[in-house]
Amino acid sequence: MGQIVLAYGSKDNFAEDVHLLSKRWYENPRVVAVSGASVRETVIEKASALFVEENLVVALLDPPSEVIGRIQAPLNVLKDRAGVIIYVTSADFELPASLDAVRITVEKEKAKRVKEKVLALVKAGGKKMTDKAFTLLKERIRDEVLLDEEIAKLISYVGDKKIIEGKDVAAIITEVHEEDFIALSDAVARRDRKETISILETLLSQGTNMLAIHGFMARLVRLLLQAKDGEEFFRGASDFRQFSKVFSRLKESLDTVPAEKRYYLAYQKPFYAFNLNKTSKKFTEEDLLAFLNMLANFDRKVKKGTRHDRANFEVGLLET
Repeated sequence: MGQIVLAYGSKDNFAEDVHLLSKRWYENPRVVAVSGASVRETVIEKASALFVEENLVVALLDPPSEVIGRIQAPLNVLKDRAGVIIYVTSADFELPASLDAVRITVEKEKAKRVKEKVLALVKAGGKKMTDKAFTLLKERIRDEVLLDEEIAKLISYVGDKKIIEGKDVAAIITEVHEEDFIALSDAVARRDRKETISILETLLSQGTNMLAIHGFMARLVRLLLQAKDGEEFFRGASDFRQFSKVFSRLKESLDTVPAEKRYYLAYQKPFYAFNLNKTSKKFTEEDLLAFLNMLANFDRKVKKGTRHDRANFEVGLLET
């Protein structure tokens, strides 16, 4: 502990950024995120508690400067007992001089981390990557969790070539937006045929391969099933703040750490998991199992060979 992290970022990325920044202290952080009037009372409560929760990280979103000025003493106590992140969306925000903090511009920090990870993965595969390829890779992969898998696909694709070029990235890595897949599953749940076909058409027009759509949907449905199974665990967590508190404890309920974390709800980004939880409530368990069965049947048809992949997939979505 010992130092406060003062992070300059965007409100839209708050949940994801705080989750990543919390890893500075703990592998499985328990994040308490607060804003507005709750900032002062939360800091004082946590700083004065006889016992502090294990792996606690307190994240303050856009706290007013005058409030920070009034809680300097409890903040100095708290930073030695838990992780403390002050996350601001204005570049003009400044901490009082008495508070020791490391300042981070989140986008720069993230860009550095992604570059180091990509270079390490490429080097481990005995390859090099051009600047153009790296730029395109960053544009197409927005979720760091997917880097390992996509780099492995790239290395396999280029074969004996030593240099990964932009054209290789363009050929093998599809730009994917998780929110589009949640919207697609949501439309399926509502039995909205027009919206289902419209979203599928959008994904295909963006250059997303049909098999890539199938793969992401299969992963998504498995995550939705996990969220469905966890309804009792998340009961009462109706907003993101409540959900994030409960979600931080989900990993503790697993018996072992899975080898492929991306397939497990507990290892998703908190806001993505929150959206998965909301969407899962629109399905029955039987609907989700039928959805997964449809995807499995489509996979078998493709492997046997068919000229009607899109038609088969559309029919499957509309009949789910």
